[in-house]
Amino acid sequence: MKDNNFSFDKTIPEVYEKYLGPYLYEPYSKYVITRIKGNPHHVLEIGVGSGRLTNHLVNNIKTTTKIIGVDINPNMLNIARKKVNALNVEFVEADAQKLPFPENSFDLVICQFSFMFLPDKQKGFNEAWRVLKPGGQFLFVTWDKQENNITLHISQQTILKHLKVAPPPYFGKAYSSMNDPDELISYTKIAGFENGTVEKLTLNGECPRAMDAAVGFVEGNSIIKEIMKEGPELLHTIESDIVSRINEKVGKDPIHSELNAWFGECFK
Repeated sequence: MKDNNFSFDKTIPEVYEKYLGPYLYEPYSKYVITRIKGNPHHVLEIGVGSGRLTNHLVNNIKTTTKIIGVDINPNMLNIARKKVNALNVEFVEADAQKLPFPENSFDLVICQFSFMFLPDKQKGFNEAWRVLKPGGQFLFVTWDKQENNITLHISQQTILKHLKVAPPPYFGKAYSSMNDPDELISYTKIAGFENGTVEKLTLNGECPRAMDAAVGFVEGNSIIKEIMKEGPELLHTIESDIVSRINEKVGKDPIHSELNAWFGECFK
C-alpha cells in the first residue's frame, strides 16, 4: 500500500470479509442458525454480504430447501458466490427496500447486520413482512451502541482523530444506528408483526491480531478512500495507533472482546 493512487473499490469487500468476517460475524451466524424453527422450504436472506451466514444455512438445513440471498452490493455478492457452492442457493442483486419477490413467498426471512444501512429502515421491515408467508419466521440482528463494541469504537475514534477533514456523513453512524430495542419493536409492529421480541445478544469475538482488526475496520470500509486522499503515510499511522489502543484497552494478541448486538424474532 505504498501507491497513493491505489484504488480500493474492488478490495474493500475482500478485506472486510477476510479480517472482520471471522471476528465479528461468525459468532452471530452460528447463533442465528440455532434460532430457526421447523424446516423451512423457502428461505430469504436479506443483505447476505460475503455469504458467511448463507454458508451456515446451507450446512444446517435440508438440501431440498431453496435459499435466495440478496444484496445491493455486487462486489459482496461475488465473494458470496465464491464462498457458497450449493445447488439450492441463488444470489440476487436487489434492494432490501424493494424486494423483487411476490407476497407470501418465504417460510423464513433473515436479515443479519444489514437493516442499519438502509436509507428507509421501515421499508426493510415492511418488505420482510410482505414476502413472508403466514406463519413464517422473521429473524434480524443489529449492532448495539458503538461504545459497547470496543474494537469498533476504538477504530472509529482513532480514524476521526487523525483525519484532517470532516468524514463523510455515513461514517461511524450506520453500524450502530439501530441500537434501541423499543425502536426495533416499533419497526416490527408498523410492518404488521404483532408478536415481535427483541433481546440483547452478547457473544465473544476472537481476532488473531489487533492489526487484523485494524486493517478490517480501516481498509474494509469506504473511509479508506478519504484516508488515501491524504496519503499512505496516514494509513500506516492510523492502523498503528488502533493497534496500540486495542492492545492497551482490550489486551495482547490474540484479541478477545465482547460483542454486543440486538436479536429480533417475529412470526407472521
